[in-house]
Amino acid sequence: MKRKILLIILLFSIFCISFGLAGTVNAAEPTYSEDTGYVLNGSQKCFFANGNEITIEARADGQEGATIFWAEGTKNVNVPNDINVFGGAHKDGTNYENTKITMNGGTVKNIFGGGLHESNVETANITVNGGKITVSITGGGANIFANSDACADSTRPAENSLTRVNTANVTINNGTVNLLYGGGEGYSYTGTTNTKINGGTFDYVTAGGSNGYTGNANIKVTSGTIGVMQSVNRGSIEAADMRLTGGTVNKLYVGGENDVNVTGTIAKVNLDITGGTEVANLYVGTSGGRAIGTNGVDTQADVDIYLGATVNIANEAEFANIPVTQYVFVTINDNRFELEKGKALKDLAEFESIKNVEGKEFVKFTKKNSEEAFDENTLIENDIELNAIYRDKPVATPVIPKDDTPKSGVNEIDYVQIALSVIAIATVAGIYIVKKK
Repeated sequence: MKRKILLIILLFSIFCISFGLAGTVNAAEPTYSEDTGYVLNGSQKCFFANGNEITIEARADGQEGATIFWAEGTKNVNVPNDINVFGGAHKDGTNYENTKITMNGGTVKNIFGGGLHESNVETANITVNGGKITVSITGGGANIFANSDACADSTRPAENSLTRVNTANVTINNGTVNLLYGGGEGYSYTGTTNTKINGGTFDYVTAGGSNGYTGNANIKVTSGTIGVMQSVNRGSIEAADMRLTGGTVNKLYVGGENDVNVTGTIAKVNLDITGGTEVANLYVGTSGGRAIGTNGVDTQADVDIYLGATVNIANEAEFANIPVTQYVFVTINDNRFELEKGKALKDLAEFESIKNVEGKEFVKFTKKNSEEAFDENTLIENDIELNAIYRDKPVATPVIPKDDTPKSGVNEIDYVQIALSVIAIATVAGIYIVKKK
C-alpha cells in the first residue's frame, strides 16, 4: 500500500513539473544568416533575438554597423548598418516572457522591443547607452514593417492585434536617435509603455507608438536634446503621462504634432514640466487631427498641465480651454523652490523650514540684488531671487530656581554659627594650653 501511495505521489510530481515547464518558453536560437548576419523580410534586413538577451556593440573591424552578442557573450555576429533588430520573433505565436536589448555602440537602422507580425512578448526591454539609430527605436512590436505577409490587417482592431507587447520599457542614457516611440508600429498592441530619457540627441520623441493601440504611455525626461516631442502620433492612446525634469525641447505638443499625417487620438494627458527643463515652444497639439479643446468628439481630451520651468507658450489662445497651472522659481539663499504663479512666499511648502533654522533667528527676506526688504505676503508673478537674513539666537543664562522649601528639624541648624562656635572653643583651648606651659 505504501509503495502504491509513493508511486502516485511520484507520478503527480512529474505531472506538476511537466505542466509547469510547459508554461515556460525557453528562448530559441536567434534567427539570422551566419554569412550575412541577417535574414530578409521583403527588402528589410532583420535579426530576430527570439527572446535571447542581446548586446549591440561597435564592430571591432572598424566597419560601420555593429556586432550583436548573446549567450552571455559567447556567441556573436557582425551586422551591417541597415540592420533591423527585434527582441522577439517573426510569425510566431509563442509567448515570450521577456526580451532584452542593450546597445552600447555601433550603428543600426531600427530596434524593436517586440517581434514582427504575429508575435507575443510580455515585457520588452531596450536600453541604449551609446551608438546611433538611424531610423527608430520602437518599444513595442512591428505589424506592417517589411509588409511581407498578411498580418498587416487594417480591418482588425489594434486592441486585438496579433502583434502584442504587454509592457515596453525603453531607457536611453546616451546616443543619437532619429525617432523614438514608446509603443508599437503599424496595427500593433502595446499595453503600457515606460520610456526614460536620461541623455542623448533625438529628432522626434513620441510617448506612444508610431501607430496602433497604446494603453498607458509614460515618459520621463531628465536630460538630452529633443527636436519634437508629442504624446500621440497615429492610432490611439488611452492616457499619457509626460514628466520633464531636465533637458531641452524645441517643440513640445500636449497631443500630436500639427501635421496632416498625425491623426492619432488621445483620451487623457498629464504634462508636468519642472526642474531645469527648457522648452522653446509649447503647443496644445492635436487629437484626431484637430486641435485639442476645439469642438469635436476626438478633441475633448482630459488635460492637466503643470509648468514649473523655462517654458514658452507659443500661442496663449490655444490654451484658452485647457487648464494650465504655472509655477515660478523662487531662489532663496541659492536654493531654488517652485511656487505656483500668483502665490506668495508664505504659500511655499518649505516656508516654515526656511524661516525656522536651528540656532538662528529669522530677521527678514530681501531681494538678492538690491537688498530691499521683501514681504512674505507679496504675490509673485515671475522668477525671483531672495536672501533670507538670520541672526544668531542669544544664549540664555540658565536660571537657578530659588529654594523656597520651609526649613524644619535638622534643616533649621545654623551651620555658620556652629562653625564660629567651634573656632571660638578651639581658640580658648589653645590659649589655655599656652598658659599652662
